[in-house]
Amino acid sequence: MDIAEQLDNLAGTNHLVLVEFYADWSPHYEWLEPVVKTYEKQVSDVIKVNIVEDKAVADSFNIETAPAFILLHRGHELWRQVGELTMGELKDVLDEFR
Repeated sequence: MDIAEQLDNLAGTNHLVLVEFYADWSPHYEWLEPVVKTYEKQVSDVIKVNIVEDKAVADSFNIETAPAFILLHRGHELWRQVGELTMGELKDVLDEFR
């Protein structure tokens, strides 16, 4: 299943979906997964999108640089951050949309 299909499938759920846009030259946010696990009742998944390899998906969200993060619910964008993100900032966002 490709990323676009995953996003379509998750849009049908009542969970939040965190989309992480990255590139091979940008830092990977390995710490995201444990944070999301603590909020797993609200967040169903972290979808990682390589903005070079999955350019069509990145373009569909108007993402041109990495890192970038988007929080979706039923396919609708609730929040967006382009640039660095700290663990505390992510926790605050997830708390806000509980």
